Amino acid sequence: MSAEAPVPGEIVLEHASRAFSVRGDQGRTLKDLVLRREGEGPPPVQALADVSLHVAPGETVGMVGRNGAGKTSTLRVLAGIVPLDSGVAACGGRVVSLLELGAGFGRDFTGRENIELNGALYGLDRHEIAERMDAIIAFSELGHFIDSPVKTYSSGMMVRLGFAIAAHLPADVLLIDEVLAVGDVSFQRKCLRRISERIAAGATLIFVSHDTGAIERVCERVVVLDGGRVAFDGTVAEGLLFYHRLMGAEQGGGESVRQPGSRALVVADLELQDAAGRSRVLFRTGDPLRVSLRVEARRPVAAARLALEVRDGAGNSLFRTEVSPELNDGVARLRFDVSRLGLLGGDYDLVVEAYEHGQPSPGADRVLSFSVAAEPGAEGVVDLRGTWSDAERAEVAR
Repeated sequence: MSAEAPVPGEIVLEHASRAFSVRGDQGRTLKDLVLRREGEGPPPVQALADVSLHVAPGETVGMVGRNGAGKTSTLRVLAGIVPLDSGVAACGGRVVSLLELGAGFGRDFTGRENIELNGALYGLDRHEIAERMDAIIAFSELGHFIDSPVKTYSSGMMVRLGFAIAAHLPADVLLIDEVLAVGDVSFQRKCLRRISERIAAGATLIFVSHDTGAIERVCERVVVLDGGRVAFDGTVAEGLLFYHRLMGAEQGGGESVRQPGSRALVVADLELQDAAGRSRVLFRTGDPLRVSLRVEARRPVAAARLALEVRDGAGNSLFRTEVSPELNDGVARLRFDVSRLGLLGGDYDLVVEAYEHGQPSPGADRVLSFSVAAEPGAEGVVDLRGTWSDAERAEVAR
């Protein structure tokens, strides 16, 4: 790294290495101390191994990898929580991190008092904290619980308070770990919208998550860590494909919502793709979209029936279509192609159910969430954008 300090929003890692000892420090007798050989116990775990990374101001980077790949260690190093064994780590400007549930909270303090405490820790004065107090409380949706000690909070309530505080602090760099996975779906989406707002305002983001949909929605670059090293650094589409291959899960599948009991038909696989057949969960209005799925019969059926439905974030049905697939040896492989996606920016769910024709449907089989990027000049759900013109001039021209 050069002698110059990073500019606000810039992130630099150069040949960063950090190992952690996994040897327990248990009480020992004098005999243990005398007889114990030096070097006994498991070797240190290399969390970071010669990692070099540069993030320019305003960039949004998603960081993915297996458990233990070094993602959280990287964020802790950048936040200044953990020192390096060797190398350089630096962030320019004000850094705001959300890495662990309840980190920095006084458990005997109320939520309101913890807002004041965290604001002070980040260098805000009383007036600046008071200016943000109402917005933080409203965002957290904690209501009267804001005046209860945080030791009474559930993990989800901790996330709400922690993110609400972080989201309203002035920041050049945002470091966010997997903590959002604890919140409910509606709050997660609210958090992602807030992250997008901070990005639009110029903040630099490093976002660690196993939710590839969230990565696609807010990030423009992906870094894949494996064994404490950078295995891939590039575009989101190529990075997530690399990650899925690394994890041995290149294909989709969707979340199974099957009810207990025996189903005659099941949706064994479900995936959203672009026109070239590449897996995607983030689209733009007007993009081609393809649904690829496989239906399997668990027992002989006279006729199969498949329903595909698109719902908004509140669960309202926006579109539904049904088909009677032909089973060959108990299996049907189907595609549903949409030449032009007519949805505007937002979060949506693709719900699929398979059942025997003439029998009651057992309900949804699989759900796959996807997002459509927002665009200026249009609001709502359905894309009906047309052309404005002056009616009188058009009449005269006629």
